[in-house]
Amino acid sequence: MNKPIDLYAMAYQDRSDRVRWLLEEMEVPYRNHFLDKKKGGMDSANYRLINPMGRVPTIVDGDLILHESAAICLYLADRYALGKLAPHYENIHLRAEYVKWMVWSTASLECVIARMFTHVNTPEETEVTHKFVKEQCEIMKTILLPVLSKQDYILSSGFSAADIMLAAVIPGAHDFLVKPNPEIARYMDRLMNRPGAIKAKVF
Repeated sequence: MNKPIDLYAMAYQDRSDRVRWLLEEMEVPYRNHFLDKKKGGMDSANYRLINPMGRVPTIVDGDLILHESAAICLYLADRYALGKLAPHYENIHLRAEYVKWMVWSTASLECVIARMFTHVNTPEETEVTHKFVKEQCEIMKTILLPVLSKQDYILSSGFSAADIMLAAVIPGAHDFLVKPNPEIARYMDRLMNRPGAIKAKVF
């Protein structure tokens, strides 16, 4: 690799956290670029050239520009850790499970948890939101618990980028997913104590 990957974010604990953690696990050099939203950093002409939506995270890896955290992590794990943090394409079933969890973490789980940070403008709205998220988390647990009750990581093959994606999202619903479920609590403790997660300041 000719130069470090450029990672654009607002802070350590936004959706760039999973990207940063993955880079740390792979020991791939990168540079943080923290944009100040209040000062218009995400709306600047220069940043809009690489992400027209003015959102984060975005990476620049050589001549490749990519946004959407799940897409970024899928790309990075394949490019820099294929067979280690991302299953080989030849292992069709394991690869399918891996892609499922990478997508599920954001498309199913995170879109529910995100309501905890957006639909809480009044006490009444907050109550409705918490009720909704709690109900949805009960559904999410129907596929999480059977897996985490029998193995240490989300894939039978061991630690992968899918764990990074999932563990970065779960804390947003700590009271509904982690606190009442020892299997998920142990899983999170295992991941939160990884040196890569600590160095990336994910939690």
